[in-house]
Amino acid sequence: MRPDIGGAELRRKRRPLAVLWLALLPLVAGLGALAAPRDVPSGEGVRLIMVEEVACRFCRQWSAEIEPGYGKTAEGRFAPLTRVLRGDPEVRNLAPITYTPTFIVMQGSDELGRITGYPGADYFYVELRVILAAAGFFPGL
Repeated sequence: MRPDIGGAELRRKRRPLAVLWLALLPLVAGLGALAAPRDVPSGEGVRLIMVEEVACRFCRQWSAEIEPGYGKTAEGRFAPLTRVLRGDPEVRNLAPITYTPTFIVMQGSDELGRITGYPGADYFYVELRVILAAAGFFPGL
C-alpha cells in the first residue's frame, strides 16, 4: 500500500515536470503553428531573394523541394520570393555572393541575413525562421 503524499512533497515531485514543460513550451507553440496555420501578415518590405546560376544543381534541388509550396507557407507570405541571377543589379551592392544558391532576406534596402547554399529541406526553414525573426516573424505566438 502506498503512503499518502502530503501537498508539499507532491509539489516537489511535480517541479521537474513543470520545468520540463516550460522548457518545451516554445517548441510546442511552434509545432502548433504547423498543425493549425494562422494568417501571418506580410513583413513590411521584407522579401527573400534567391541568387542562382543556370547550371546550379542545388538551385534545381531547392526549386523541386521547396519552391512549389514556399508561397503558401507563413514564411512565404511574410517574405515573398524573388529569384535573380548572380550579378543582377539588385544584388550588386551587397556583400559578394560566392556560392549559389544564396538566399538573402531584405527589409527595404537592409540585408537582415543570408543562407549560403542549400542545406536541404529539413534545415532550410529552420535557418530562414531565425533570420525572419529579426523582422518580427513569430508564427504561432
